[in-house]
Amino acid sequence: MDSSKDSDFVDEERELLINNVIQLQTQLHGLITRVDSAKSEHQSLLTENQMLQKYINNSLTSTAVFGATGGAVNTATSLGKSSPEAPR
Repeated sequence: MDSSKDSDFVDEERELLINNVIQLQTQLHGLITRVDSAKSEHQSLLTENQMLQKYINNSLTSTAVFGATGGAVNTATSLGKSSPEAPR
């Protein structure tokens, strides 16, 4: 009878370990899914940030060009102040 109890105990332990492994595999699958989702979102945000950076750089370049040529954006004349080169 003693060997029967040992065998039952080993079978129960084995079943518990198998269930534990299955549970851990399920948790790992969930974590992998979350990581893949985060990678995808990161790539999307990175692309969006690059596009916005190009837009900002282009806007700054446009503004600098207009300001340097006395074009549409000229803070001194738009504020009603005379420029240093203007005759008085």
